[in-house]
This record gives sequence, C-alpha cells and structure tokens, in this order.
Amino acid sequence: MNVRKSLNLVLEYYQKRNLKKAEDICRKILKNQSDNIDALHFLGIICFELGDNDYAIHCIKKVLELDPYFADAYNNLGNIFQKINQRSEAILYYQKALQINPELAQTYYNLGLIFQEEGKPDDAIHNYQKALQLRFNTPGLYNNLGLALHDKGKIEEAIKCYQSALHLNPDYTDAHYNLGNAFKEQGSLEEAVLCYQKALQINPNYTAAYNNLGNAFQDQGKYDEAITYYKKALLLNPDFSEAYFNLGNSLREQQNLNEAITNYNKAISRNPRFIKAYWAKCISQLPVIYSDSLHIEIARDRYREELLKLRDIISSKTPEDIGAAADAVGSLQPFLLACQGLNDRELQQLYGDMACNIMALQYPQFAKQPSMPPYSSNQPLRIGMVSRFFYWHSVWKIPIKGWLENMNKERFHIYGYYTGRKKDKVTETARKQCYCFVEDIYSFEELCRIIRNDNLHALIYPEIGMDSMTLRLASLRLAPVQCVTLGHPDTTGLPTIDYYLSSDLMETTDADEHYTENLIRLPNLGFYYMPLDVPSAGVSRETFGLRSGSIIYLCSHALFTHLPQYDVVYPSIARENPDCQFVFISDFRYLVIEQFRKRLMKAFSQYNLNADDYVVILPRLDQEQYYALNCLADVFLDTIGWSANNSTFEAIACNIPIVTLPGKLMRQRHCTGILTMMGLTETIATTIDEYIEIASQLGRNVQWRHDISEKIKTQKYRIYQDRECIAALEDFLVQAVEKKK
Repeated sequence: MNVRKSLNLVLEYYQKRNLKKAEDICRKILKNQSDNIDALHFLGIICFELGDNDYAIHCIKKVLELDPYFADAYNNLGNIFQKINQRSEAILYYQKALQINPELAQTYYNLGLIFQEEGKPDDAIHNYQKALQLRFNTPGLYNNLGLALHDKGKIEEAIKCYQSALHLNPDYTDAHYNLGNAFKEQGSLEEAVLCYQKALQINPNYTAAYNNLGNAFQDQGKYDEAITYYKKALLLNPDFSEAYFNLGNSLREQQNLNEAITNYNKAISRNPRFIKAYWAKCISQLPVIYSDSLHIEIARDRYREELLKLRDIISSKTPEDIGAAADAVGSLQPFLLACQGLNDRELQQLYGDMACNIMALQYPQFAKQPSMPPYSSNQPLRIGMVSRFFYWHSVWKIPIKGWLENMNKERFHIYGYYTGRKKDKVTETARKQCYCFVEDIYSFEELCRIIRNDNLHALIYPEIGMDSMTLRLASLRLAPVQCVTLGHPDTTGLPTIDYYLSSDLMETTDADEHYTENLIRLPNLGFYYMPLDVPSAGVSRETFGLRSGSIIYLCSHALFTHLPQYDVVYPSIARENPDCQFVFISDFRYLVIEQFRKRLMKAFSQYNLNADDYVVILPRLDQEQYYALNCLADVFLDTIGWSANNSTFEAIACNIPIVTLPGKLMRQRHCTGILTMMGLTETIATTIDEYIEIASQLGRNVQWRHDISEKIKTQKYRIYQDRECIAALEDFLVQAVEKKK
C-alpha cells in the first residue's frame, strides 16, 4: 500500500464529504501501520464528524502519545470536548495547542466562543482580537466579537464589528439582527428597524427578528405596528414566551389591560420562571384612567394582592432564579400608583423591600453600605446625581437645573450619571456644570462600579420611579448617604434611600407619615427656579379651535392626574359660565383619551349639559405652542389630586389666575406652595365647592380676574432664584455626611 497516496485519497474523500469512504481508507492504513500519526489524526477527525466522539478522542489522544507537540491535534481534541460541552477540558487542550503554536488563529477563535458561552466577555474579546491579529477576519469572528463587546456595554465598538461582518457578507442575517439590537439599545430606533427588516428580507422565518422589530416599534410608541410583529413571531413559534410578554406590554401601553394580562399569563404558562411577566401582570393592575372612585379602590386592592403574590413567587434557590428576578426589577414601575390620590407608603414599602432584597442577592458587592470617604473642611464633598433626565424635561426644569447650576462648586464637586440616551442643549449644559459627567454606559454593573469607584460622599436621585436603570441603581448602596427628591412626588419605599428632600411650603405638619425615607423640608419650595422667557407666538384662539369670546379654562396637566371624583368641577363651572371651554392636552394613547372623554360626557350629562360644547382636548403641543396656549387662556385650573408644578410656573409666567385645592400629600400641594410663596392665597380653595366658586367668579368677574393677573405680575419674583433653599441643601448635605461619618 502506498500510504502517501492513500492519505491524499482520504483528504479527497473528506473534502467531498464522503466520510465513510475516508474512514475505511484510514482503517486500512492503520491495519498495516497502527502508529501512523496522520491516519490516526484523520480518523479521529472523521469519527468526530460522524458522531463517534469517544473513538475520536481515543484516536487523537493516541496521536498525542506519539507526538506530544502536535498542535493541530490538541486543537481538534479541544473541538471534540467543546462539542460535548466539556468546556474546561476544551480550554485546556486549546491552550496547549497555542503553547506549541501561537499562530493558530482558529484556536483563538474557538477559545473566544467558549469564554463567550461561559459569560466571560473579557476573555472572549481577548481571544477574538488575537485571532484578528492573525488575520482571521471572518464574518463570524466579527459578529461574535461584536456580541462580546455588546455584553460589555461597548455599543459603538460592537456596531463597528457587526458592520465589518456585513461588509464581508452582506447577507449575514445574524449580523443584521445583532446590529439592530445594538442600534436599539443606543436609542437609534429607525436604524434598528431597518436592520431587523433587512434580516427578515433574507430570512422571512427569523422569529427573533420579528419580536425585536416589534420592540423597536414599541419603543417608538407605535404600538399597532409592534403588535403586528409580535403576532407574526407567535405564528412561527406559538411557545415564544418573550413575544407573549412583549405583546402584553404593547397592549398595556394601549390600556387594553385585560388582553395584556391574558398574554402575560400565556408567557408564564410557557415559562413558569418568567419573573418579568409576573412583574408586568402586577403593575398592570394600575390603569391610567379610572371610571369612578370605586374603580380606584378595586385597582389598589388587586395591585396589593398581585404584589404579595409576586413577592412569594420569587425564588432565591439558584443563581438563575436570582438573575431572573433581578432582571425584572425596574422593568415596569408603579408610577401610576401615585395618581390615585392616596398615601402610598405601605404599598411602596412592600415594593421597595422586594426590589432591594432581589438586587442585594444579585449584586452583593454593591449592596453593603460603603464607608464614608475621608474629607476635611477645606476639601469639596463629592456629590453624585443620577438621572435619565439630563435633557429638556420636567425633571430637568424641577429640580435638577436649579440645584446643579447654583450649588457652590468649591464646596461640592458634582458627579453626574446620565442613564438616558436622548441628548440636546441641556445635556451639554449638564456636562459643563458637573465636575465629572458619565454617559453612554450601557452595562448596569459597569455603571455601579463607576459610581462606587468615584468614592462619593452622597448620592442624589432627582427622581425614582420613572426610569428602570435609576430604580435598579437606587435599590443598591452606591454611596454612604443616598437621597431622593420630588422629580417623582411619592415615597420610593426603598430602604436604601435615606432622605426625601422636599419643600417646607408643600408639606403638611404630619407629612413624615407619608415617607419611608427621612423627610427633609427644605425652605420655601425647596428648589431654585429661573423666570421663564415666554416668546410672543402671534397666534389666536382659532389656531387651537377655541371660540374667541369664551372663558378659557386651561386644564393642561396630564390626563392621568385627573381623578373621577372631581369631574363634577367642570360642569358645575360651566353651569355658572355658559360660554366657557375647558382645554385639556391629549395623551398619546387613543384609548386613554376616549376613556377620559367618556367620563367627562357622563359628568356633563348629569347637569343636562353636552360635554362637546365645553371640552376641548388638544393634541400634544411643543413648548412654543404650549406657551402660546397659556397666553390665550383666562384661568388655569390646577388638578385636584395631583397638583401641577412645572405647569403652574408656566401659567404664572403668562400671568394667568390659578385656582387650586390642596390635599394632604405633597404632590397635591405644589400649586399651593407656589401661590403661598407669592403671597397670593385668595385663589387657594379649602373645599370642592369653594374651588368651583372661585373658578366661576374668575370667569364671570373680569375685573377680579384682571386684579389677580396683576398681582401675579408684580409678586411672582418671590418664587424665582431662591438662594435660601440652595444654602439649606448645601448645609443639609454637609450635616448628613458628618452624621454618617
């Protein structure tokens, strides 16, 4: 037998995928030459591909007994162990191969794959980059390097890798899909949609691409389109629990809560450990609009019941259980609980304890309270500020802007941590005002490490309850002193938050009972506000579809803040002022608008009035249009149950008379605090009847309306540029740090 010719024939059959013929020739060679290394090596590779892993291992180990420096044999033995999921053995043999021959690019790539599967992105990236240095620039390598970089939160670098993969192979569906995921996480939703659509053009049965295309549309608020693609994903895979969950989320956003809960239950039935779905089902007990006050009590009881169920369902038996629970924390938040007009302390404490317990199990390294860093009186304190709203947003206006711009930069170094993606001129302002500004960190753990390593003395959350990343961070202990303030005006319930920074003029004497945090009443309003420069819009009432001669009552606070028990206010005022109009600003959800409109129609009909003659619901307006609307209005009606804060300042800038009725909770007393600081209390009501009477009189009595407007014009300076609250905030921070020290 000519062994060399026979081995060449083995290679030829192997390349033609005639593995059985190749195997037979190898065995014939070994029958005559049992120690033929090449035949043994070939036979091991062939048996591996035929599925006989044990004999493949036997052959290649025998090769290595004959030649302990055969690098390719170590590599192929690593391939076998990788396939049978014995990763530690595979890593050992790959590393031996590279010790002998450091130029084996494929081996670096294989090592990278194993480390990626084991959740070790740093090791994966190191090995992929080694392979690239050896010019192993395949589409698969670039795609997998992109995935590893994505896991590290390095989105820009990941995007470049996916694009390199697509440059080499424009029809690489996984690279299109992964590029879409990166763009989506970056907030580039239109680009993400194009990537998913391209993946689906190449592979119309790509279930995950349909699901994530739905997610991209959902993030854009295009819920009908999102629902369409989730349903397409479920047609291809009726057991796709994630698609049921996402479908439920879109239906919940549309306020189709019964169908949303049905889909969450379908997700749970396919995956009983799908904690996010249980979490979403719990939060979905809180609707945006309530039909009546009884509906509020029912929703509250159901939420409590589901919250307790959720707490009891969550398991800490395995790392997988803890990870699933931690992934759910902050995914949906009980923001709408604060819209019910009641004291939420008990419910928020249940929620907050659960969130903190889960996060402590998942991230024990960030759960223990850090010790107070040393400092001296001549050194600045390091104060962190975490927010998603370092852009033009109500939370930026109150309280971030005033605090950030006016705190003493010699006494305090402000570290800003931006958890959002949207950027504008405000973002640039925030960067300049901060001693250090951290942004574009997509990895939660990395952001935790950054904050911890900055060795802060105190950390302030301008709001907790409106952003998932912020809630997750706040559930840990990243600084010795942690505070929240009124960006979202409700207690957090989080035992990790020490202080709630509020306003003396907006809190009642017994307000401590409303908070799990220690309540700090900063002087006056508690925040620093600059006068607004309202441009002259040059528009008329007709621009907004309003009657030129009517009394215009502006009711511009969000629809979800209007409680049903106070709907009587509007027809009662209309009965006293037959030619009036109430102007609301619409929600982006059609069903919410219709539910609200239906409720008002019912209220007006009880007074034998037609709501269509009085109620105007305008589409959402930009800032310039909104200012113009304020300038055209006669009276601003503060929402009873959740008082306006930013909207009150905007009304005052236009000198509109304001009617308000304070409640017991801080979020029901914003307007009262502002008017009190101005010394203008005659339009603060003490009862519903008085609220109606004041509003009616302002409509009828032109002179009184003018007098109130003039008082606002001359006295509003009192609410602006309040240095007293800034000084008190600074003193509080020093004292809180001293106390913790």
